[in-house]
Amino acid sequence: MVIRPHLQQLVERIRMRAPLRAAFVYPCDRDSLQLALSGSFAGYLAPVLVGPETRLRELANMAGLDISRLELVDTADDPRTAGIRAAELARDGRVAALVRGSLSNEDLLAPVAAPESGLRTDRRLSHATFLDLPGRAAGLLLADAHLNITPNLAAKRDILLNTIDLALALGFAAPAVALLAATDVESPAFPSTRDAIALKLMAARGQFRGAIVDGPMTPDSALSGAAARANGATSEIAGRADVLIAPSMEAATMVLRTLTALTGGLAAGLVLGARVPVVAPARTDPMEVRMASCVLASVVVSAAAAQAEQDARRTASPALTEAAAHVAA
Repeated sequence: MVIRPHLQQLVERIRMRAPLRAAFVYPCDRDSLQLALSGSFAGYLAPVLVGPETRLRELANMAGLDISRLELVDTADDPRTAGIRAAELARDGRVAALVRGSLSNEDLLAPVAAPESGLRTDRRLSHATFLDLPGRAAGLLLADAHLNITPNLAAKRDILLNTIDLALALGFAAPAVALLAATDVESPAFPSTRDAIALKLMAARGQFRGAIVDGPMTPDSALSGAAARANGATSEIAGRADVLIAPSMEAATMVLRTLTALTGGLAAGLVLGARVPVVAPARTDPMEVRMASCVLASVVVSAAAAQAEQDARRTASPALTEAAAHVAA
């Protein structure tokens, strides 16, 4: 078995937490049902199957899977209907994450992004990939290889904000964010370099709190100190980036596939920007990747809950102090 040390650290973080209540949306395929059962057996998922009950039970029986102990919310045998119902469950707080089954991204994400869903935020949806690469001292995040094809500057700002939030939730302290481009300096030939400079100026104004943001930067300069020196890169984060923000989906996909092909590393991911994390595995993703993506979702929800508890204590402290002073008087 391949050892994934950075993923294992995340698993250890959620091991003692309550299982994540996650809606498996239209899980009308064997892999989705197997993922729900595996996550439940491992103790980090409390799956809620959302889809046509009769079909799901027939499929499980044919696949030799026992789903009798899993919660099931019956819907019509229609992917969009299941997507809408799952979004309602998330809106009402009955589930804390969504997991895609055998439906399209459109059928899953359109109900999430709808104005009336209650799940929208002021940011656009984006995707980030967590990479556990052999030889690296820590995990690596890359955005956006799945959702935003040619993002403009406003979209890149949202992608950056979403990915920084994920990095902080995963435990990166002051994550170093590299804005990738084809060159380390501004070039009229590459509009992405201008976007990188604009994002860097936003960072200087404090718009990306909690992170160190720099660019434009080539992938080799971002990941290798020796390459950065050879390229003449002067950034303080050159060679030690925690987060890579690609200029386009095409560029992100090429970086992602190159890194995983060369290293045999693990790549798992989440859709971000909604009020709940969304796991949207590709149909070809192996079970290891699907389970790792659910671990990411659990860590994100756990971190949000911990932050909410901390904020509640901070809010309550002045009132408690005032009450104590009143009693003492």
